[in-house]
Amino acid sequence: MENRSQRKIRVNNRDKIVDTAIRLIGERGVEGTSLADIAKEVGISKGTLYYYYSSKNDLIFDITKDHVDKITANIFSLIESNKGETSWQAMLKLLIDNLLKSETRTRLHLYLIQEVLSGNDDLKKRFSETYHQWFRMIQEGYSMLTNQPKDLTVQARILVAIIDGLIIQGSIGAEAIQLDEIIREMTRVLDEE
Repeated sequence: MENRSQRKIRVNNRDKIVDTAIRLIGERGVEGTSLADIAKEVGISKGTLYYYYSSKNDLIFDITKDHVDKITANIFSLIESNKGETSWQAMLKLLIDNLLKSETRTRLHLYLIQEVLSGNDDLKKRFSETYHQWFRMIQEGYSMLTNQPKDLTVQARILVAIIDGLIIQGSIGAEAIQLDEIIREMTRVLDEE
């Protein structure tokens, strides 16, 4: 059984691995960063790294999941702390801004999609779970802010598809995104019955 000190070391090592991977992938790209590079930079053996992550996909998925979890926590924290003062439009803008700001994370998002499309079934299952989390977050956030509990299944899927499209457009350097106009239109679609 793991004691408190061992758990702290394990969590600390995991955090170092994730932070280092984010930095290296941001500098070198996904293909230009190996697990060996990450282990060397962290100051651990490859064997120790494999104890935490048996593949690059596992590591990249954890990075992306942590990112989504942070965005979700930030949004719900903002909703809770500003009940009645924060609009749905402000929440959508915060969500999209957070997703589009990090070039490394958007590249990771696209890498995961590419891996899923190339037949990585394990990653496909995990990525699908992340999308379901996003769908729930949108529905819960909407009902918390508007006090209108309604089924937004289709609207949530459309919203996530729009966000994916914006990530792709931002990554390929398409013309500047007019976020306020997009938010207005997305809000209109969500508010339609």
